[in-house]
Amino acid sequence: MNAGDPFGYSLEVKLTDEEWDTYLSHKRRWCQLQPLVESYGYRMPKEYNPDRVSAWNERPKGYVEEPHYPHLVEGQRISDKRPVMLKFSRIDLWEATILNHLASIPDSDNHTIPLYDVITPPPSGDEPAQWCIVVTPRLTDCRNRHFDKLRDFLNFLRQVLEARRMFYAPIQRRSHLERTLSGIHDKIYPIPRIQKNGGLFEERGLVRGVCGQHRDIPELSEDNAYDPFPLDVRQIGEMLKRDYTELFHGLEFLEPWVARLRDDDPKKRPTAPEALEQFQDLISTIPEQKLKARLMGHGDWPYGYRMIWVGVLFWLFANGMLLWWNWDRFNVAVSAPHSPFD
Repeated sequence: MNAGDPFGYSLEVKLTDEEWDTYLSHKRRWCQLQPLVESYGYRMPKEYNPDRVSAWNERPKGYVEEPHYPHLVEGQRISDKRPVMLKFSRIDLWEATILNHLASIPDSDNHTIPLYDVITPPPSGDEPAQWCIVVTPRLTDCRNRHFDKLRDFLNFLRQVLEARRMFYAPIQRRSHLERTLSGIHDKIYPIPRIQKNGGLFEERGLVRGVCGQHRDIPELSEDNAYDPFPLDVRQIGEMLKRDYTELFHGLEFLEPWVARLRDDDPKKRPTAPEALEQFQDLISTIPEQKLKARLMGHGDWPYGYRMIWVGVLFWLFANGMLLWWNWDRFNVAVSAPHSPFD
């Protein structure tokens, strides 16, 4: 046990000096901008207000919530009390512009998170970079237990694959995006085009850098250029293996397909459209009864077993209460028999 914590949990937050400076500066900035955010119709937690700017001049002691994500704050849209997420984004990274473009593409495969608002604070001369606030719906982690039935999980996976396929679809809006981004389109993934004859005509460049949730993928490199599209497919495969096929019963039928998505050779992985087509073929033969089956994690008890144990515990509890209530009636004094020699 730790000397400062009687419960044995470490409350120390391990951040570098640079990370602490970033954390505190973001907190102060949120406090300063609270009136501006509220004027746009969004309410922030009470801890963020101009009167508390000085409270973030020193490192907090004890528990710190989400120390690595000070640029994110949960909020609420005042008009309908809808939960929202507020995010600081550097203007020179064009995140808001790109998100707005992607969310506006009229495509049935488009599952991009909606962009509610972009709040631009007045420029600050002492800041090395200018910031804006991106407002989106508040989402939850897909690794949380959101899927009750197998059908729910397969529907989620279908949407993931459809979203990736969208980047392989014909994009007539490329020229519009190039104009919108004012010449920075070479810094983001160029979009493949499909010729009139149906062949795939790829106008995309290679990229460098180690990024993404899974950073041990062979082709990831700061020095050697790689194609980002096969990498996306590999990332999906890694996500499925880590968060689903290894944790839940009944997903064994996906494992050979997931293995193809995770092939170390990028050229052997299916493209996003091919992965979606293979997935649809794979689930097309699943009987309705199996689709309705509960998605159970390893270590979960089947519903029937749980109900049996609930019944047994209720029976024991009811009998215990009955015995306690009638204890005096059951506790009858019994006189000892008389001995014939008395």
